[in-house]
Amino acid sequence: MTQNNYAAFVAQAETAVKDLKDPELKRIAFEKILEDLMKGSEERPKPSPSAAKPKSKKEKAPKAKSAKGGTSSYIRELIEDSFFKKPKTISDVKVQLENLGHHIPLTALSTPLQRLCQSRELRRSRDNEKKTFLYSEW
Repeated sequence: MTQNNYAAFVAQAETAVKDLKDPELKRIAFEKILEDLMKGSEERPKPSPSAAKPKSKKEKAPKAKSAKGGTSSYIRELIEDSFFKKPKTISDVKVQLENLGHHIPLTALSTPLQRLCQSRELRRSRDNEKKTFLYSEW
C-alpha cells in the first residue's frame, strides 16, 4: 500500500465521521472505516464522483427543471396551440387540460398561471361582470 492510498483512505474515513458529535464514537467509527477501506482496497472499485453524496443541503447542485411535465409546461403547450387567443378563465384551462389527460386540481392552477403572467407569457385581466380573471396571449 502506498502513502498516497493511505492518505486517501484517511481522508475518506475523516469525511465519513465528521458529523459525529461523540468523540469516542467518532474514534471507533474512524478506525473501523479505515480498516474496512484498507482491507477492501483491492476488491472494491473506486466509487465514481457522481455517486458521491453531497456534503450538505446548501452544497447540492441546483436541480435542472424537468423537461417532461408539470403544470406550467402543460399550460405552455396550450399557449403554443393558441388556446389563449381568446381570453379564458381558470376553469376553461382546467377543462382543456382534462381533455388532454392532465387532471390537475383547480387550486393547483392559479400559481402556475400567475407565474406565466409574471414572465409575460400570458396576460391576465379582470372580468368585472363575473369578478374573475381572464388569461390570454399578449
